[in-house]
Amino acid sequence: MKPAREGMEYAALSDLIGEGTGKQVKQDLIGKSVSIDLVKATGRNVPAGSYAVDSTDQTFFVCRSVAPGYTGGVVTAKVRDYRYLPRSKQKIVDLDRCGPESASVAAPMATAPAPAAAAPAPYTGGAKPGIDAKGNVTDSSKVEAGSGRTVKGLNDYEGEITGNPAPGSKFTKLQIGMPTKQVTDIAGPPTDQGAYMTGKAWIPFYFGADRHRFEMTYKGQGRLIFAGGGMGDFSNGYLIWIIHNPNEAGYR
Repeated sequence: MKPAREGMEYAALSDLIGEGTGKQVKQDLIGKSVSIDLVKATGRNVPAGSYAVDSTDQTFFVCRSVAPGYTGGVVTAKVRDYRYLPRSKQKIVDLDRCGPESASVAAPMATAPAPAAAAPAPYTGGAKPGIDAKGNVTDSSKVEAGSGRTVKGLNDYEGEITGNPAPGSKFTKLQIGMPTKQVTDIAGPPTDQGAYMTGKAWIPFYFGADRHRFEMTYKGQGRLIFAGGGMGDFSNGYLIWIIHNPNEAGYR
């Protein structure tokens, strides 16, 4: 006989979220344990790297940490964050860990949650262009690719995080691999933005996704770099580089 699952099951969770728009929903959800059967969410407009139980109700789950080999199944985890996206009417629930149910039981949720994907590691690289010896970005325009730390984000997208975040920065909620719309839903509209060509644009017969890049600047937070999409239309781009800079002026 299987032991009873710990935490809310999906029906109770759905009742608690309701339409998802109430300010009280987030307070009611964070810290709650859930036990749900997830599958990889698919579709054109679903959040990148998310899971779902029933995608028809527009409730999606984002795992801050994923056990090796996990592609779906029953998980028991704690809710770490919740947000409602008005434009798409999607309800996004952040879970601290997704993995086989047995692994969740073996690793009690009382342990410290995994850090968010965008949290920077201690900097040991010394001063570089646009960066001081402590790893703080002093001039975003001078920062070079490869000066930060390489991370693997959603859907195995590989990218880079440079610098240390400003207190309360919305950049800490972002993950490499997020699509442009999801990023702006979380971080809000940028102070300034623009596109530029990479060296790959001049390689004959190169038709890859990194011929152009798109940059968003946020005053007091830093810059976000996207690859993919086309020149003049970066709605299909994905976040590949986060530059934290509390002193960012906001203009390119």
